[in-house]
Amino acid sequence: MTTASPLALYLGRLAPNSRRSIKSQLYKVADIMEWPLDKCEHMFHLVDYQMACQIKVELIQHGSSAKSVNRAMSAIRNVVKVGVLMGLVSENQLIQLSAIKLEKTSQHQGNPLNATQVNMLFAYLAKDSSIIGIRNQAMFAILLGAGLRRSELVALKLTDLSLSESHLVVQKGKGNKRRTAFLPKWCIAHIHTWLLLRDYESGYLFNPVNKSNRINIKCGITTECVYLLVRNVAKHIGLGNVSPHDLRRTYITRLLEQNIDLNTVRMMAGHEDISTTVVYDKRDNKVMQQAASKLSYANADELVL
Repeated sequence: MTTASPLALYLGRLAPNSRRSIKSQLYKVADIMEWPLDKCEHMFHLVDYQMACQIKVELIQHGSSAKSVNRAMSAIRNVVKVGVLMGLVSENQLIQLSAIKLEKTSQHQGNPLNATQVNMLFAYLAKDSSIIGIRNQAMFAILLGAGLRRSELVALKLTDLSLSESHLVVQKGKGNKRRTAFLPKWCIAHIHTWLLLRDYESGYLFNPVNKSNRINIKCGITTECVYLLVRNVAKHIGLGNVSPHDLRRTYITRLLEQNIDLNTVRMMAGHEDISTTVVYDKRDNKVMQQAASKLSYANADELVL
């Protein structure tokens, strides 16, 4: 029996969308390093400290962003970790890789929308009362009302949704983790309107619609479809380059603006580490000014000095 490589085992435990992304990035590394195509799958777990440093330099010189470089280095460490568990390489190799510093990334990446912009977006979507228009409103409602990633949105099945309990279940989020996402009433209303057209036949929650306005229940939409839809709608209302992930940033930022505590937001977003949630915090200085204005060390019956 042929033993799977550490790379194959690592990729196999990722969610499908993450698997494609990480695999593509790692094979870019293999291409840059000029590893033979028929051997590169078995090269990643052999990466030591010196080679990892070289890979990092090469990625930067080839124009990769700091975020992409860090993701590639993290993936390589994880492959090496699998190699350690399989007894193929020493644990010391993994320890040395952990000493490589991450590239600094901008704290203010992305373009979260404010409440006015979100209202503009839904006002624009409401102008289209076609089947596709109703579907699109429901999709945007879930992206902004539950903060789903686009890969999570397209994977939703009708059985993942419970309108009576106002929640949906993300079966395989990032890292193959399952979570429950609770939905606001306005979001439920958009989904209900879509289901009146779609019907309650089992299958993917969101489906393609053909030129004859027939819904193909047997198929789901693609992540590319969601990406293009968000970009096109944002462009039409003058919001510039907005991506589906910016809607996730909007969701997280809005929760924090409404004084939901950070750990609750972390759980709602499906983040394992609270430091990840902090990166999404796009509140401006007004929040800090308001917090400072409320700071007091006096008792209720004492005069604030």
